[in-house]
Amino acid sequence: MDPRIRYCVELEKVRDLPDFQRIRAEARFLLVKEYLNVFLKHEAKRLGSEFRVNAATNDYCTIKNITLRTFYRWLRVYRDKGIEGLVPQYGNHSLKSGHNPQLKKKRTRYTLSVTIDIVTGKTLAPLVEVGKIIATSAFISKEAKAPFVHAFKRICDLASQRTPLKLQSSLLEDERHRLKRYQAGNHKKHSAKATAILMMSEGKSMLEIGLATNAAERTIYRWLHEFNAKRLDFIQTKPFSQARIDVRELRTTRIVDILHKMPSLYGINRSSWTYGAIAQAYQKEYGCPISKDILLRIIKGTGYSWKHARTVLTSPDPEYKAKVERILETLRGLVAGERFFFIDEVGPYKVKKYGGKYLGLEEQTRIIPAVQPSKGTVQFVASLEALSNQVTWLFTPSKGSEALIALLEELVTKHSTCTRIFLTWDAIGVHSSRLLKGWISQHNKMRVGPAIEVVPLPANSQFLNVIEAVFCGMKRAVICNSDYQSVKEMQDAIAQHFEERNQYYRDNPKRAGDKIWDREKFDLEKLVGGLFKKM
Repeated sequence: MDPRIRYCVELEKVRDLPDFQRIRAEARFLLVKEYLNVFLKHEAKRLGSEFRVNAATNDYCTIKNITLRTFYRWLRVYRDKGIEGLVPQYGNHSLKSGHNPQLKKKRTRYTLSVTIDIVTGKTLAPLVEVGKIIATSAFISKEAKAPFVHAFKRICDLASQRTPLKLQSSLLEDERHRLKRYQAGNHKKHSAKATAILMMSEGKSMLEIGLATNAAERTIYRWLHEFNAKRLDFIQTKPFSQARIDVRELRTTRIVDILHKMPSLYGINRSSWTYGAIAQAYQKEYGCPISKDILLRIIKGTGYSWKHARTVLTSPDPEYKAKVERILETLRGLVAGERFFFIDEVGPYKVKKYGGKYLGLEEQTRIIPAVQPSKGTVQFVASLEALSNQVTWLFTPSKGSEALIALLEELVTKHSTCTRIFLTWDAIGVHSSRLLKGWISQHNKMRVGPAIEVVPLPANSQFLNVIEAVFCGMKRAVICNSDYQSVKEMQDAIAQHFEERNQYYRDNPKRAGDKIWDREKFDLEKLVGGLFKKM
């Protein structure tokens, strides 16, 4: 049985709608009915216990060339409103609001409909006269005349162009394929441009192209000129304005900043972030809501994912931003006679056989014993001077306050001609010990040598301590794949590495760090978000 006969009762509900709504509503209705009453039953019988509704729906959408999201929307509105929910809505009028002028009662007055065939090869004088008669007629309301006069003049202008439009060169097969894709797309302007170019390649008249694209004569000529000059590049979307780009970048920075703090700082009782928790923190911090879809897109764009969440640094320090800004302003405000030092402790490294990456044949595997007899340990404290990129190190039996004081004494002696030296280090307990604070205070009171000022790092912000990168390079160079036989042998290798590094930067001067010095590449707001881990 013809499905239109079978469902005639429901189809009758949209019979009075205009064709541009009725035809689409009937097509959607018949697809939904075929899916519910035929396709699902057939698949359930064919697959038996392996039948899954979601998989069957996906297959049906693939066969009918419908997006899955659109088809689910059709099913939802049909379930709630019936066939009337499948009627496409245009403009500000909708069936939902009950204000659709197409559903008003039928007019009682008679309407005369006249069809005029325009022959482009003939004179348009009679057509112009008809237009004048209609424009001056007293039997037609002014509201109906205004749009008619505008549309009629446009059609006459299009019909007056009798020469077919031609392209400078024929369309390539790839260009024709892309134009057809634009033509079938949802972007109305791109579709109109593609339709016009394809019709020009077929030798269609100006009138035919204008009626098909609803474009004016000068617009069609402009499309032809742009296509001859740029080919398919003339079909392109406008770039975002700079203001919109700035808003997106600021939003991205804010979200990454939130990710690098603990949820508890925003009053959220969680130990890890979720999209909902991030959105809640964003609204609480900046006073504007943000959707989960935008969050997902932004987080993916920054390179973060839940898979690598355990390696992302988070800072519980409530003064995180203020401390970061102080470090950067101190660095960028150094004057003659001032030095800035990054300080940290390293070790202890056991003197044993180490593994690591190495070049070797595929069938060969280096074996590292899990348990090895101890040959001693090596540990040291070191500083990195920001301007000269020179490392000062001191091997010590421990990493306590005494070791740091010994390093500071050496720095004060080596830079005795300076007026002030700045020290930055992380927030471990030894850096705030009474012994160390007392020594610094006593040194500053004596006023012998440079004054010492401490600029502490925020908690869990190791990526700001540039000397960490120096230690990583040292470990890859002389610790990994090593097998030293004594403590002295390992100490000599480490010392030689630092001496060679210092000599290199004496011959090739460069400040320590990279983006941290560049105001254009390195933004305070982005630093707060933790976007620059490698200094």
